[in-house]
Parts: sequence; C-alpha cells; structure tokens
Amino acid sequence: MPTLTTRSSDHTADSSKSRASSTRPSKAQYQLIEDVEDLDRYCSGGYHPLQIGDELARGRYRLVNKLGYGGYSTIWLARDLCRARYVAVKVITADASCTHEASLLSSLSQSSRPGREIIPSLIDDFWITGPNGRHECVVTSPAQMSLFDSKEASISGLFHLNVAQSIIAQLIRGVAFLHHENIVHGDLHLGNILVQFPRMIDRFPTSELYERYGQPESEAVIRLDGKRLVDSVPARVFIPGWFGVPSDEVVLGDEKILLSDFGESFNPDTEPRFSSKTLPLLQPPEARFSDRPLSFASDIWTLACTIWEILGQRPLFEAYFPTVDRVTMEQVEALGRLPLEWWRKWDRRLEWFDEEGKIDLKPEMSRDHEGMRRTWDRRFEHCIQKPRAAAGLETLAVEERKACEKMLRSMLTFRPEERATAQQVMQSEWMKGWGLPSLEQSRRTSGINES
Repeated sequence: MPTLTTRSSDHTADSSKSRASSTRPSKAQYQLIEDVEDLDRYCSGGYHPLQIGDELARGRYRLVNKLGYGGYSTIWLARDLCRARYVAVKVITADASCTHEASLLSSLSQSSRPGREIIPSLIDDFWITGPNGRHECVVTSPAQMSLFDSKEASISGLFHLNVAQSIIAQLIRGVAFLHHENIVHGDLHLGNILVQFPRMIDRFPTSELYERYGQPESEAVIRLDGKRLVDSVPARVFIPGWFGVPSDEVVLGDEKILLSDFGESFNPDTEPRFSSKTLPLLQPPEARFSDRPLSFASDIWTLACTIWEILGQRPLFEAYFPTVDRVTMEQVEALGRLPLEWWRKWDRRLEWFDEEGKIDLKPEMSRDHEGMRRTWDRRFEHCIQKPRAAAGLETLAVEERKACEKMLRSMLTFRPEERATAQQVMQSEWMKGWGLPSLEQSRRTSGINES
C-alpha cells in the first residue's frame, strides 16, 4: 500500500496474498527477526536492500525511518529535501514492479468529487536499480498508523463514538468516489485505512522527529550457515517505527484518514475478477458461491464489516481458523440462511444448521450451549454496545442503533444485486443523521486546531 504504518503481520503493507513470489528460497537462510519482512526475499527479483540515511531519486528523498512492509514492498518514511516535508516511499520488489498503482493514483487525483480526499495523492514515481533487479518506487503522503494498529495499541480497542462516526463517513465517501470512477478497491480492512500525520509534522527536522517518536530500531542480519552476507542482503534490517496513538486517545479533528493498498483494485468493466483476495472473514459470499465476476457489491460487503469493526471492539464475523466453511457458518448464523441455490451448494451446512438455517444443536448439548446462538442482536451487544459501556465510552442510542443496523443490513444482503450501492449508503439515514454531522464537526475542530 502506498502509505502505511503497520506492525502486524496479519495486516501487511500490500496484497501479498495474491503475489507470492517464486524467488523465495525453499529453506530459511537467516536468523529469525520478528516484525520485519521475509529476509529470504532479499534475493534476485525480491526486495531492494535499504538503510536509514540512504538517498533516492538523485538525492531528493532521504530515508529517516521505516513505516512498514509487505510481501512485495517495503515502505519508508523519508524527508523530501526539495520540499522540506515528509513522504512515504514504497519500494516494490523487482518481480512485482511495474504495477498499475501509480497510474491509478495519478488518474484518481484528477477528480475533485467528494471522497477524493481520502485517496493518497501521487507525489512521485521513479525506478531504482540494485543487486536484486529494477524496483519501482511510489511516493505519497505518509500516515502515522492504521486503524488496526491504533486499536491494537489501546486497552479497549475502541474509538470515541464521534471519532468512529467521522471515520466511517470519510470511508463511505471514499468508496462512493472510487465506485463512481469505476474502481473496486478489492481489499478493504482496518489495516488498509490509515490516519494521517498532523500537518505540523513537516516542521520537525529529523532530529526532533526522533526525539518525539524514538530512534529507528534495527537488528543485524546473520546467516544461519555463518557465512558473510552478499550484496543483495542488507547488513541490518529495520523494525517499523511507531508514530501512532491508541484508538481511545484519538480526538475529533485528528482522525483524517487515507485509504491505501490499491494492489487488488480493478475496473469490473474491463478486468473480470472471480475471487476475492481480502482477509477470509471479510470475503463476500458470492466469491464462494456465485459464478459471476465480482463487482462493486463485493466492496460494499467488506465495507459493512469494516464499519462494524470501527464502531466496536470485535469484528462481526470471527473464527480462530477461518476456513471457507467457518466463514460461511458465521455469515449464516448472523444473517440467516443463504439463497436456496447457494444453500444447496454448501455440502457441510448440516454440520451446524438444519435445512431452515437454524443452528442444529444436539439434544445433549442444547442447554449448555445456548450461548453459542450468536444472532445479529447478540453480536451487536457483545461486540459494540457492552464493550463501549465497559470502557466508559458512549454507546449507540436507540435511534442511531436502528439507523446503523438498517444501513449495515442493506449492505450485507447475500445476493450482490440486492445489496445497497455506495450511493445509497451515502443517502442512508445514519449517514445523514450521524456520520456527516460528526465529519462536519471534525472539520470545524481541525480548522481551529490548525489555526
């Protein structure tokens, strides 16, 4: 993704799930270092070896810290020496370079439609050559954290309600913008939604940046066979820095977001897709059961799941080992039986449900396992309302809850052709009554803060 600060291996800097490289050696060659990229991918076709202090693009960008990594890129915080500002430089592996990401961002930046503001602007796009090949470098504005990392850094894992409302409103506007431009994002989740740095960050020289956020952390790369490193491997590898704040400390006015990672984005009119590459528990049911190509409705499903997680402490669908059957089981338990033609395709349905789609507990288990019946209402209480109350945060009042549930249920209709469109979500009662008012309040607060 073009701008990222992530420390979670589950929410990586790009959609590497679909771009596994054949250049990775079959056996590990280096001592394990946690929270860094796969060191064995420092080989022909893989990552470009970089160090803090390196300068790129003929000395224009000086690397000052690491923001994140993924299966096909490393992302660095750099100082733009020509413009006296900080930028994110995404350095793509040689075997995955020549992506459509830069051209897509450039094209989207030409529009002035509402929602465009959460799409990263392309600052620069250039190439570098190193021991592992030629690498495309994409430069955008930096972000201080992902929503996933912000929740992980918090004890409660929750945002203040007005902050959550504003973030959701921004996200809905951004997805509506993309869909208007005939683009399906394809990988919406908390790790790909980033909180922007405050504007004042550009005023800090690198020395002050380190005082505020700490010096870059690195560890030596050591071969398991004891031999010396070759030029294709960095002498030290850097652990992504932490520039964010816990979710419950984010205040209204500081929650401006960027939507990142367009590696799975596509135009459904020109590029048919039949499989979803986003996180398993967020994949829409048509990706499994329908023979038709995915389209904008697949984004709406994952958008609804993401909205739920922004409001709450826990996701709508959960499973320790999210096999396709476990994912379907969660969907049916929360939303009801699949459309009949899909229901009959699911050969393991009777392991959990009767033919009407009701949980089929064995008689000897029914009393002890009554709590396993995790209906929509029960999930809303246990994932959103009760955790918010326990953390001393505002819960959704009756009218907002009704409007929110109506919006989400319209987005989570099983048949994609019956699902709400992004434009319909924009016009929903919740968006008009709670999302947009909080976003407007945030803008007024942000203007006061900046002045």
